[in-house]
Amino acid sequence: MQGIEDIPGWLADAWLIDEAVAQVILSIIVIFTILLPVMYLSKGKNPTLYMIFAFLAECLLVGLGWMPFWILIATCCVMAIAVALLGSNAVLGTGGD
Repeated sequence: MQGIEDIPGWLADAWLIDEAVAQVILSIIVIFTILLPVMYLSKGKNPTLYMIFAFLAECLLVGLGWMPFWILIATCCVMAIAVALLGSNAVLGTGGD
């Protein structure tokens, strides 16, 4: 029985590309499908919301097997640095509006 995990294989067969490339293409489509409405509705005022939805989208993709786990870990590290910078700017009163 075939399921949603097999979609990259179908795309790879249809476009005559490697399955890893098909996984990347589908991952980008899913992430943008989730993030673009969030970005539009928040109108750029809440970057933490983008990080939360990006993390949720990547968790979905790792669960489906379309994205390697290390990309999620790398994204979490970048998000931790971004949150630390937001916090330090808030405390020190630097950067900003």
